[in-house]
Amino acid sequence: MKNTSQNQELFQYYNERAPEYEDFYRGKFTTKIPDSAIYKNDASNIQKLLPSLVSGKCIDIACGTGFWLPIYEKKCSRIILIDQSEDVLAECAKKIEKLGIEKKTEVIRGDIFITAFPQHEYDSAVIGFLISHLRENELDSLFNNLKTSLKHKGKFLIIDSVWSKEIIAMGREKEGVTKRSLKDGHEFNIYKRYFDKPDLRTLADKYSFKLDIIYWGKVFFMTAGTLL
Repeated sequence: MKNTSQNQELFQYYNERAPEYEDFYRGKFTTKIPDSAIYKNDASNIQKLLPSLVSGKCIDIACGTGFWLPIYEKKCSRIILIDQSEDVLAECAKKIEKLGIEKKTEVIRGDIFITAFPQHEYDSAVIGFLISHLRENELDSLFNNLKTSLKHKGKFLIIDSVWSKEIIAMGREKEGVTKRSLKDGHEFNIYKRYFDKPDLRTLADKYSFKLDIIYWGKVFFMTAGTLL
């Protein structure tokens, strides 16, 4: 994501949030929510499905702390993990060391829209909680990059946020700038969007890929995409 003033606050937010980021998957927030178990349940269900969907040479785009890495790494021959945040990559490096997979992983700190990737190099890609922070021009760049970096019939997974009655009950807006706070009280204004199934069909039509919904939960979804 280009380091514009519009995105700088997002970058800073995730960098400072690194030590507490994975609380998100457990439904732990600085503000009270009606049912934290729905986050843990959706994360757990996706974890059960994920291992069979990622293989070969994989790129994890905006990998963050590498939350999904221990789940999908076994069938991968090579894994490239990229993120712009130094602190989240430090958390990711701890997982790599604990798993003992240093030899088959490469961690890159960089802007996903500036870093040059080899053409038609990857068998699979993992994109976790990225597209919900991207505006239309950034989505254009992401999917155009995927078209050039994935091999023929390469697959990509998108894991992200569902627009649901549960999210509405939390007082969230479907799209827009929202205030997020850390445990220390530091507040950030972050662009966020949630997706319903028609939104995903629109993406598939616009960028010419086949999209299969693998999991649709109350707060998270996972889809598998193949370029046409």
